[in-house]
Amino acid sequence: MRTTKLLIFSLLLSFISQLNAQSVKYEETIGKKAGTLSIHYFENTPTAYKEGETVKGIEIDILNQFSKWIQENKGIAVNFNYQSFTDFDEMYKSVQTGNGNTVGVGTVTITDNRSQEVDFSAPYMKNVSILVTAGEVKTVRSDKELKEFLGSMQAVTVKGSIHEEHLRHMYSIYSVPAKITYVKDPMDLFKKLKDSPRNFGYVDVITFWKYLKEDNKHFVKMHSYANYKDENFGFIFPKNSGWANEFNEFFESGFGFTSTKEYRKILENHLSYEILNSVELNP
Repeated sequence: MRTTKLLIFSLLLSFISQLNAQSVKYEETIGKKAGTLSIHYFENTPTAYKEGETVKGIEIDILNQFSKWIQENKGIAVNFNYQSFTDFDEMYKSVQTGNGNTVGVGTVTITDNRSQEVDFSAPYMKNVSILVTAGEVKTVRSDKELKEFLGSMQAVTVKGSIHEEHLRHMYSIYSVPAKITYVKDPMDLFKKLKDSPRNFGYVDVITFWKYLKEDNKHFVKMHSYANYKDENFGFIFPKNSGWANEFNEFFESGFGFTSTKEYRKILENHLSYEILNSVELNP
């Protein structure tokens, strides 16, 4: 019993220590009215990517607007130190275990499960997860056809992504053994579709739009019956980081940043009209 109590006490001290480590960086920045945020971003055009020595993209432009807002409204000067990740799961875990000044960007879908692991900002974009296959694959239009589809096809996804969750959920509810292989970049799924018509997977609507622009000769198909709608993207923070509150105020105070001309301009700079209504909040 004594050993158990000591273990519980030790774990409690560790938890309190972690809370303090998470909050110190935030409190220091707020107190000094200046600091550096470590931006961990998943490389994915057009949301966050490096061009030469410059980091660009929708999420980067939103971060720059946040920097301007917190300076003008709270007198706090923040700058950014960018760290690139080509593996989504690594980016996510690096934020989960990061210090209090860590911010993660990478079209991270807000879910209840993830909210137990990280703190989310308010949404900054909508999303639809689209099930895609090679064009010659028969279109899925019912539960029966979807179950048959899952039994005969090979799933491809990015490890740790919301798309892996969608796939595992489908395999579970249709009682079909999961068959999943992994790629590092969402665009790599389309290479797998070229390799074999038996491959399939989910992509974000922006990734689907981007691929159609880059290769309009490759016949790929959307299976709307199995799409996941009503998803939202948010920035992520280690649990108990105060920065989630600051970003929430930025996104939600007044009519909210996502109702401003600046927000619309950012989307227009990186996307075309075909996709804008699918991702814009408060259109």
